[in-house]
Amino acid sequence: MKRYALFLALLLSLLAGSRLRADNLYAYRDSVKNGYNFLLYVPDEYYTSETPLPLILNLHGKSLAGNDLNTITRYGCIDALRRGLKIPAVVLCPQCHTPGGWDAERLMRVVEWVRFRFRYDPDRLYCFGISMGGWGTFKFAAAYPDKVAAAIAMCGGYTGDVASLAGLPLWIIHGTSDTVTNISYSSSIVEKMAKNGQTGHLVFTWLTGCDHSILARIFLLQQAYDWLFSHNLKDANRPVNRDIKLDPKDLRAAYMRITPGQAQRLPIKKPSN
Repeated sequence: MKRYALFLALLLSLLAGSRLRADNLYAYRDSVKNGYNFLLYVPDEYYTSETPLPLILNLHGKSLAGNDLNTITRYGCIDALRRGLKIPAVVLCPQCHTPGGWDAERLMRVVEWVRFRFRYDPDRLYCFGISMGGWGTFKFAAAYPDKVAAAIAMCGGYTGDVASLAGLPLWIIHGTSDTVTNISYSSSIVEKMAKNGQTGHLVFTWLTGCDHSILARIFLLQQAYDWLFSHNLKDANRPVNRDIKLDPKDLRAAYMRITPGQAQRLPIKKPSN
């Protein structure tokens, strides 16, 4: 009996390991005309879930712009996955060719390309960006407020009309000690929306003492994904989740919250289609 129990435990362990290795990360280059090159993470749940998974559009900052897709794994959702965080979603990580900023139409071309080739829930499209990607998140959400279920914009800014941002759940996060992108870029958006009475779907967090780069640790925090996944385009009146909080101590402890031994190599593969 003991031998049988030991054999069963070993078998279950091997099966769990095989499920981890079934997760795939694909690199797509020159696939979308007037779009972007991108990485696409397809989790094991994609093949086993009876319902379509959500899609996260993850936008990087200026330092990762270029033509080497490997660089965009330095931080963000893919880095979090490799460190062992479980993200039950298809994750789309485009790479901006130049540090000049993201274009919302180009991003949507990539999103639509993925939608026609992969199965995901169009009512659960989320945008999650930092720095230049925070600016891009504002742009994308403002351009497509009826398609984005929720968005998190970190240490970014936006100079366009804020009215279109008022209709979707939006979480703006900025560090008070950010010397790269001053917090005034985010606070001015909040002030404009408040002045116009457009904060019904808005939450914002000013992280005391946090600088620009440390906000990348938010990609490692389960709270961020729980907040995104709590929103759906089908929700009546699209209420915003105000129950999930962030604190500077969460960022400082981010690496310690990743379970040791759960990291994946998650190599980048050639696309299968």
